[in-house]
Amino acid sequence: MTSWDNQLHAMFNATDKDGSGTIGKEDIMLMLLAADKEEKQDPVFKTNLKFLINVIQFKQYIEQANEESTKA
Repeated sequence: MTSWDNQLHAMFNATDKDGSGTIGKEDIMLMLLAADKEEKQDPVFKTNLKFLINVIQFKQYIEQANEESTKA
């Protein structure tokens, strides 16, 4: 694996809080519920949270694009 592959894999594993193997809204909820006040102010925590939200939005975009392409 290349260096960026390892970094992406590590980031994914760090954000897959429910251990499902996929990133979903549940991971965001678990991440927020488990965090204390100090952790919520941590830049790494905020970065991981933004990463999760972006992944979910991208997944929704891809699913919508796939649905539209199969209709056409």
